[in-house]
Amino acid sequence: MSDPQQPQPAQPNQPPYAQPAPTQSPYAQPATSQGYPAPAGYPQVAGPQPGYGVAPASGPGSLGRTAFIIALVTAALGLLFVILSPIIIAGMRGQYGLYEVISLVRSVLGLALGVTALILGVIAARRGSQPVLAGIAIGVGGVEALGVVFSLLSNLMYGVLL
Repeated sequence: MSDPQQPQPAQPNQPPYAQPAPTQSPYAQPATSQGYPAPAGYPQVAGPQPGYGVAPASGPGSLGRTAFIIALVTAALGLLFVILSPIIIAGMRGQYGLYEVISLVRSVLGLALGVTALILGVIAARRGSQPVLAGIAIGVGGVEALGVVFSLLSNLMYGVLL
C-alpha cells in the first residue's frame, strides 16, 4: 500500500517547489464568462464558493410572519379559554381549585406567547421585514402580555385584601 502523504516527484517542466496542476473533476461545470477569469492552470468554478456559508432558507420578512402567527396562536388560545370557561366551571362541581390551576397555566402560556410575539414583532419592525404583520404582532402580543400581568396582579390583590 502506498501512503497518500508521500511527496510526489517533481515533473520535468516544473520547478521542485511548484504545486502540480489540479486535474479537472468529472463533475465540474463548464467555465462561464462571469466574474474574474481563473488563473492559468485552474478551472473556472461557477456557483457559490465554499466557505461563504449557505443562503438563508427563508425569504425576507419571515420574522414578521412568524411573529404574526405566534400572535394569532396567542389570541386563539385566549378566545378558546374564554369560550370553554363556562363548560369547565360547570364540570368542576365545586372543585374551583382545579379551575384556578388551569387558569394559571393558560395565563403563563399566554404571557410567554404574548411576550414572544411582542419581541419578534419589534425585531421584525426594526429590520423592516413585513412591517404590517410585525405591527399586528406587537399590538396583539403587547395587549396579551399586559392583560395577563394585570390579571395576575388583580388576583393577587384580591387574595391579599380579602
